[in-house]
Amino acid sequence: MLNPKSQLDRLRKWRARPLRDTSINDAINVLRRGLRKGNRQSSSLVEAWDELVPSHIARQARIVSLRNGVLEVATDGAAVGYQLNRLIRSGLLRDLQRECKGTLKKIKVRTA
Repeated sequence: MLNPKSQLDRLRKWRARPLRDTSINDAINVLRRGLRKGNRQSSSLVEAWDELVPSHIARQARIVSLRNGVLEVATDGAAVGYQLNRLIRSGLLRDLQRECKGTLKKIKVRTA
């Protein structure tokens, strides 16, 4: 039979909680991967936008955000918004989906 001191030491060893890793390296690495992925998607989208949208419309419309597959574009006036909507209906969304990496479901146009 073990003496009480050695039994207590053995129990402490079993019941001791492991030390938690409190460094932020893992969180930073996850954040970096997410930013890299988002940056690749948005850069390919901007390149495709510059290529496919006529320059007179692109000068008066700017990409505001890309969230959950919805591209939000702000235009300077209603006339430019109308022209952009006509482009979307004639296949701009399909062309952007083909050219850019990532998911693009819809283009939302608003007048700023």
